[in-house]
Amino acid sequence: MRKPLMVLAAAGMTAIAFATPAQATVNTVDMPFGMAYGNSTTSGTIHFTDGYSASVSGTVHRASGLRQVCAHGVNGNWRTEDKCSPYATAGEPDQTIRGTMTLDVPGGVQRVYITMYDGNNVELAKEFCTRIGCTRVI
Repeated sequence: MRKPLMVLAAAGMTAIAFATPAQATVNTVDMPFGMAYGNSTTSGTIHFTDGYSASVSGTVHRASGLRQVCAHGVNGNWRTEDKCSPYATAGEPDQTIRGTMTLDVPGGVQRVYITMYDGNNVELAKEFCTRIGCTRVI
């Protein structure tokens, strides 16, 4: 009688182990981005971590008018604050955008939006990037 009881207990423990959801793990990913508006360009890398954050590092080059690049992270209805470069001006060095965006929600930062603005804060070009690629929006 003991042997069938032990087999039944072992089978029950196995069923419980399989019913418990596994903790999802995600590897870090470096996703390159880049876009142009006329001869003005921006390019760089978004580093998605295996936690709740993503960091952006890149440059903006201005060919005409003032240009600024900003990035923010998104997960559902959650949004990070913007990380922006200084304005790039003609004849001056390219400007740098750097910053880390964190969302303390399950899954952390899922998308990062990169937007190029003119001197009047008008969106000229925009794309979003995920861990699998980037898509141009404007």
